[in-house]
Parts: sequence; structure tokens; C-alpha cells
Amino acid sequence: MYAALVNSGIRVSHDIWQIKIPTRLKIFLWYLKKGVILTKDNLARRNWNGDTRCSFYHSPESIQHLFLDCFYAKFLWRAVHLMFAISPPKSIDDLFNRWSKTGGNKHNSLLLTTTSALCWVVWMTRNKIVFDKCKPKFFLQVLFRGTHWLRQWARLQRCDVQRDQLILVGQHLETSALHFFCFQWMVVK
Repeated sequence: MYAALVNSGIRVSHDIWQIKIPTRLKIFLWYLKKGVILTKDNLARRNWNGDTRCSFYHSPESIQHLFLDCFYAKFLWRAVHLMFAISPPKSIDDLFNRWSKTGGNKHNSLLLTTTSALCWVVWMTRNKIVFDKCKPKFFLQVLFRGTHWLRQWARLQRCDVQRDQLILVGQHLETSALHFFCFQWMVVK
């Protein structure tokens, strides 16, 4: 697919295609970057007559809302902000063109892989709610599903250092979130 797109003259971001994640996730990220993920607002443009509200809350569902502005997405980006001091992305364009490149060449693939896990878990959680009629998950469950994907994708890395870094990022997100919520729970109690 990548070779066909490049040979046809379409400019494709190399970053997405070079990270070590499953191909279907690379395609998902590419669709996300292009703005063609089938969120409810995109379906409505295709004469879909269903409900266009967010699956988590009652705001209109768009790519911007689902992946950046929805409470679940905000929680995930704020967790990354608190743990790694990287300000949350402001738009999908910002996510792919600035945010995932804030770590310098050494950490760009790590940030993009983490971005992939967070976006994928939001998408999968949303789809469970829409298609399986499940209740929305708790914020920590969504975060832990994302760190699960990071651990799975760590196996795909060629270099042991990258593998270990992905595992450490997931562990750091989990333990920091647990400490934060434990502290909040103790303060409330």
C-alpha cells in the first residue's frame, strides 16, 4: 500500500509507516491523520441518519472531539502530560506534526507508538460502546488497555532498548495514575 501511494505521487508521512506496530494500526493512524475515520459526524455526511452524539457523552462526535476533546481522551492526554511533562495536543494535525516529535529523533518513534496506543484504545472503547452496547469503561480501565497495547507492541521492536522503553512508559503511566487516584481517593475520604 505504501509503495503504491508513493509511486502515485501522493505524499505520505514516513513516521507512521516506520514505527513497529501492526499494519492495520498504521492504516488506522493514516486514516486518522487524513480525517476519514468513520466517526458519527463523518457518517452523517454520507446520509447516515443515526445519532451523531459522542458515545461517551452527549457532545457531537467528531474526530477532534473523540480523540482529543472527549473526557476519556482528555484524561489520557493529561496523564501523559503529568507523567512526562508534554503538553496535550490541540488538534490531530498538532498531534502528528508537533506533539509526536517533541522528544527529538531518539524518542519520536516512542511518542508515536504511545500516540498510536492511546488513539487505538479510545477508538476500540468507543466501538465497544456503539456496537456491543457496553457501558463506558472507567478512565483507568481505558488507560490500562492502552498500556496493554504498548506492552504487546514492545515485542515488535527490533532493538532491545526500544522494547524496554515502551514497557517502561506503560509501567510509568500505570503506576503514576494509580498513585494519583489513590491519593485523590484518600483526600476525598
